[in-house]
Amino acid sequence: MGTTTFFLRHNDLGKPLSKMGKKELEKLDTLSPYGETQHYAGWSVPFELHNGNTYALVFWKGRLLKIEDAPKVLNKKYYSKYLGKEVNEYEWTVLKKFMLAEMQRLDKEFKKFVRKKTKSK
Repeated sequence: MGTTTFFLRHNDLGKPLSKMGKKELEKLDTLSPYGETQHYAGWSVPFELHNGNTYALVFWKGRLLKIEDAPKVLNKKYYSKYLGKEVNEYEWTVLKKFMLAEMQRLDKEFKKFVRKKTKSK
């Protein structure tokens, strides 16, 4: 097993990978999340997955991060775009509620699938 590197584009000014030259792609390929510079030409390298180690990943408001890094990163008050104001909860608390609700929904679907499978036998 090898290493999988995740490249994230910061903004729309970052040049698309398909339009980068060979030298630019080589420079981007040398970036590491553990090095001094993690950014180049509007792109960043937030993390890598090594040798089959599995990390739970979370996509939150356009950011992809490891689940264990989420409480440290999501430490601001949650801004609700539907209400148009900050809610009196932190981003991490809101994300946790969303994830737990989604896990319960998926668990119900899994249990239904298992029941149907056992009935058909």
